[in-house]
Amino acid sequence: MSSNQQFPHPSTVPRENIAVARDAIRVARNASSIVVRNRRLPAWMMSVLLHSLVFAVMVLLLNSTNQGVGDTENRTGGIVLVDARSDTTEYLDEGEVLDSSESAMEQQQQQQSPPPLAITSELPPDLPGLDAAPTPIIGNGDGLLESFPTAESMIDVPSPNLQIGGKVTTEVFGVKGTGSRFVYVFDRSKSMEGYDSRPLIAARQALLKSLDSLAENHQFQIVFYNDGVTVFNPDGRAGMCFATDDNKKLATTFVESIRGDRGTDHLNALKHAFRLAPDVIFLLTDAEGGFTTAELREVSHLNRSAAVINTIEFGERKGGDGSLQKLSTQSGGQYLFKNVKSLSQP
Repeated sequence: MSSNQQFPHPSTVPRENIAVARDAIRVARNASSIVVRNRRLPAWMMSVLLHSLVFAVMVLLLNSTNQGVGDTENRTGGIVLVDARSDTTEYLDEGEVLDSSESAMEQQQQQQSPPPLAITSELPPDLPGLDAAPTPIIGNGDGLLESFPTAESMIDVPSPNLQIGGKVTTEVFGVKGTGSRFVYVFDRSKSMEGYDSRPLIAARQALLKSLDSLAENHQFQIVFYNDGVTVFNPDGRAGMCFATDDNKKLATTFVESIRGDRGTDHLNALKHAFRLAPDVIFLLTDAEGGFTTAELREVSHLNRSAAVINTIEFGERKGGDGSLQKLSTQSGGQYLFKNVKSLSQP
């Protein structure tokens, strides 16, 4: 054996190889003890035998060191994926796999998620068959037409956080209507100023009395009409209003400002009321001639909310063409004829 040969350090030899070496040494010792006890072999042969055993043990230890017990670079364990989509094989470690998986999941979620809803405050378009909504104009009582003061200019009215609900029964001259949304369509033509203004004054009083019976979770709108429309618009858009105390005060000021003027167009006023989708409409007029047969069919077609239409007719004697009564009957409402001479003096 060469003197330059270095023996491996015990810490670098695998445990199984150390165990083999120990067994070999134990066998050599036993063999030597047997030879010594028996002394049947020559001395030179026993020497050869012992050196051969020692040499075999040393060769075993050297081979164990050269077969993988040297220094190796530390490696992290884990799953390794092979990207074989291209000509060059690429190995991806766990960190890259997680990053790519999370990125793919985010892209998939973005593709599957619906786009955010666009929130708009615009009003829905007019119903088919209805003309464009007329511009609301308010009468100043002198036959002239001008914008009625808005709620902000009259009184500081906060927007109520209310939800419509609960039905109520209200009446105009004893004609009853039940619902949550009411529209009062009242004639304000020149003839309503006749008989010392009794028809117009009585109409105002009956309207305000009916309005007073509504709770704040009910809604209303007031449409005075002649050959145009005059609409209550405290919020500037002439929509349905909650029957709060403040809105009732504003409505009282509005109603009391109305004066009679010009001719009558029932159908145009009803078209405006239908756009508000009410439960009940109270129509009051002193016009003897009401609706033609074609207009009655059109009214039935345009009444998309199936509103009950109650009609009140002022006059000296009951007669006319009976179209107001037909109008109320076809919508499930009530008709009342009121003699203007029976109305209270102003």
